[in-house]
Amino acid sequence: MRDKNLFKRLAGNSDFTLLVTLIVVLAVFQIINPNYLSLGNIRNIFNQAFIMGTLAVGLGTLLICGKADLSAGAIGMMGGIIVTYLINWGIPWPLALLVTLCAGAAMGAINAFFSNVLNIMPFIATLGVSTVLSGLGLVLTNAQNIAINNKSFWALGSTNIFNLIPLPFFVTVALITIYGVFLKRTRFGRIIYITGGNASAARLAGINPKTVSTVLYINSGAIASLAGVLTAARMHMGSPTAVLDFNLDAITVAVLGGISFTGGTGNMSGVFIGLLLLNSFKNGLVLVGLDSYYQIVASGILLAAALILDYYRENARLKKLHEGKA
Repeated sequence: MRDKNLFKRLAGNSDFTLLVTLIVVLAVFQIINPNYLSLGNIRNIFNQAFIMGTLAVGLGTLLICGKADLSAGAIGMMGGIIVTYLINWGIPWPLALLVTLCAGAAMGAINAFFSNVLNIMPFIATLGVSTVLSGLGLVLTNAQNIAINNKSFWALGSTNIFNLIPLPFFVTVALITIYGVFLKRTRFGRIIYITGGNASAARLAGINPKTVSTVLYINSGAIASLAGVLTAARMHMGSPTAVLDFNLDAITVAVLGGISFTGGTGNMSGVFIGLLLLNSFKNGLVLVGLDSYYQIVASGILLAAALILDYYRENARLKKLHEGKA
């Protein structure tokens, strides 16, 4: 009887289900290609994961709060361009990094202004900001990649810890861990869940949902710019196209990881497993030689599956909540 109850609890745990799915994906691709789990390819998976993983931290906290951000990729792209110019102007890279994070925070504040002051729908507001920033990136670079001439800065992107874990991915894991503890163990973290779960109830409890989401938009902007900095260090250049296309992947990671699109639920441990699952899946498609166009189709199907899963997961949660009140 205890074994049955344990199995039920595990089957109902989204993190456990994700972990089993990840193991199955790894096993299938390893059978198809024996080099799939080689140290070199594991390092490749980590290198591919850090951008969307870093973006997913900021986007994930916003989704838990019940807000969305379609501009994180564009802010990351601008972060890479800004840090490139600052370093090439002779500013030490640690100071350039700090200034870039502040610039990212300012861009996040613009999203908060449109969403919370002008009351424009977050999807529309952040999509507009994304479009403007994408164009601005092309203007600032004349649609060209800009090389960075600073080897110590390159080390941020090329250093491997234990000859396996790229430093940018290590930073991503650190962020996921810190934010996971923050969300679950701090008062403000609980306020984020309350705000995303029921904004009206949050107001009655003395919480200002707009203030909470403003902080999280600023936070998301700063984290997105950090993703851009790490990408620039990895590529040794600032690019008007880098990071841009990772926004939807980061949302997929967050939703796959159990963060509800409607807010109020989710955790960073699920985001981490979702990150590994999505990147392992995409890397496996490359190794089996699937055409790049079909890889895009497969990624789109995975996003759709994540959204459908979120829909049914949220319905089940609301049904359980209503049954508890009955």
